[in-house]
Amino acid sequence: MRTLGEILLTLDKIAPLALAESWDNVGLLAGDPALGIGKLLTCLTLTEGVLQEAIDSKANLIVSHHPIPFKPIDRITTKTTTGKVLWKAIQHSIAIYSPHTAWDNAPEGINRQLAKILRLGNLRCLQPSPKPDLAARELGTGIVGELNKPTKLSAVWSLLKDAVPEIQARSTAQGDPEVSRLGIVCGSGASLLHLAQKNHCDAFLTGEATYHQVLEAQATGVSMLLMGHFASERFAMKTLARLLQEHLPEVQCLSSQWSTRNFESVLQRPVRSAFSTLHEPYEDQSNDNDPINDNLTDQFREHSALVARADEPIEQTLVLVPKSIRI
Repeated sequence: MRTLGEILLTLDKIAPLALAESWDNVGLLAGDPALGIGKLLTCLTLTEGVLQEAIDSKANLIVSHHPIPFKPIDRITTKTTTGKVLWKAIQHSIAIYSPHTAWDNAPEGINRQLAKILRLGNLRCLQPSPKPDLAARELGTGIVGELNKPTKLSAVWSLLKDAVPEIQARSTAQGDPEVSRLGIVCGSGASLLHLAQKNHCDAFLTGEATYHQVLEAQATGVSMLLMGHFASERFAMKTLARLLQEHLPEVQCLSSQWSTRNFESVLQRPVRSAFSTLHEPYEDQSNDNDPINDNLTDQFREHSALVARADEPIEQTLVLVPKSIRI
């Protein structure tokens, strides 16, 4: 057993909080550093299902990639989804920690893991950290690297699919062009497309994008590759559990077997789209700013409207179904 305070030091070594983006809410979000920890659980998003898994397995620390809460809250009550999860976690003396963008940008973090899957060389940051000590270690936001030779986009997708079976591959590219230099930002990274353009990338890999971000990619000539927000990050929480186990042999480090994707799509007829669809034609494009959305009904309407606007004229019936999966 280790104290929570000791585990926090280990987490900061693996994913230094100094690497987190300025807007992020990372680190210890609930808990007492003096608490003894015998078992911890990593997950992508702390939902009620994941929390119950932690309770059942007697884990008293949850390392959730997405922070909860993300935005400041003025009360914790069971009238909201976030409040309900926090209240129940506190009742069971379960601490909550989020590395989020610190883990995205870490030396062994998600972006570099994706670069390794794609066998990229000559790695450097899309944008070096504004902090001189981190910039000197070539750390910062995102990753850019080169393939050893020009490679068909279909071969790039094959590498990803072999390593991350859950991907929902979509691309703005027309046909099957060759690419050499790729930029990578996991999760909701489409707003950083300009960094990929600045670094003269042929393609930009991320989790999800809005319709207008896709149009921007088409206008810039950078092929945007979308693997699904869930798929772009979930696999790396298993890696984090393994790294923590190597550093903390006295603590049992588990990776959650309960994970959720927000929507499942059902298409009845083809539709014209800005995307070149390789597997599934629609992925939840919710804003990553709130990992547990307290306004699911409103968001459902928003996404339905988005699809209607993005793919007019509508030649299909689209049904969005909340979906839970175990991995």
